[in-house]
Amino acid sequence: MKIDPRRLMEFLAVARHGSFNSAAAASRVSQPALSKNIALLERETGVRLLDRDRTGARLNSFGESLVHYAQALETLLERAAEELSLKQQGIEGPLAIGVTPVAAAALVPRALEVMTRQTPRVMVSVVEGLDDELSLHLRQGQLDLIVGPLGVGPHYEDLIEEPLFMDRAELIMRPDHPLATAATLNLRDLQSASWVLPSAGSVFRRQLETLFVTAGTRWPTGGITTNSILAIKSIVMTTDSVALMSPQLTAVERAAGRLRSIPLADAQAVRPVGLILNAKAPRSPLAARFIAIMRDIILRDLHPA
Repeated sequence: MKIDPRRLMEFLAVARHGSFNSAAAASRVSQPALSKNIALLERETGVRLLDRDRTGARLNSFGESLVHYAQALETLLERAAEELSLKQQGIEGPLAIGVTPVAAAALVPRALEVMTRQTPRVMVSVVEGLDDELSLHLRQGQLDLIVGPLGVGPHYEDLIEEPLFMDRAELIMRPDHPLATAATLNLRDLQSASWVLPSAGSVFRRQLETLFVTAGTRWPTGGITTNSILAIKSIVMTTDSVALMSPQLTAVERAAGRLRSIPLADAQAVRPVGLILNAKAPRSPLAARFIAIMRDIILRDLHPA
């Protein structure tokens, strides 16, 4: 089966506008010509893609499957045009990196420092977001790669994962907190503590819920919930609340004496962090170079000279 790319873009216009008239205007073709091309696309695919009625056109289940690839093709063409434009100006790129807070705090900045030293004229965008959102952008071609926790989102056959390092969450509290002198703490020592916790439904929340179950400790009642790393640290620094967070995210505050980090003795809040790549998408030379730099950093951390 071969699909005409131009017809696929016109199909995407119909999906977005919900009507043939609006899609034809946006695509700068006549409505009869657009209808003919969509009919030819349905003949090419062998299935009906749209449900039509007097109010417009809606995607059916086959159309919903195909529109993902139409969006990916549109993004690929846009990024190809952007790359050629940048190249004319002597700039390499674009490189779009999706990150979660742990990756944004440590590995990615180190890799960017190396890459920009090697290639000063480069266009890079770093996008921080939730795991599910980043995975969607990667599958649609809006990102070249993701650096973040592995095995936490939905499983997609077109995404592959490569572990880079293990991240361990520790208890954080203000330095003059009543428990701050302890070398280690157990979750059961914190039954009456005030907590700042991730919001319900977040990946980190699900991981912490599993951690409490494994430790045989009930989930804290009450407290404050937020997915904002900045808010969690600010609340912990100014109240008696405690939280669980990667030491990589609190390095600056700990160095300044604003936070204390204490390992857990009865539970291991450990998760792999690494690369997530789209196995079906072409990888630019710049993306391949950035990935190689990150791998080299990890190797040097494991085997310092």
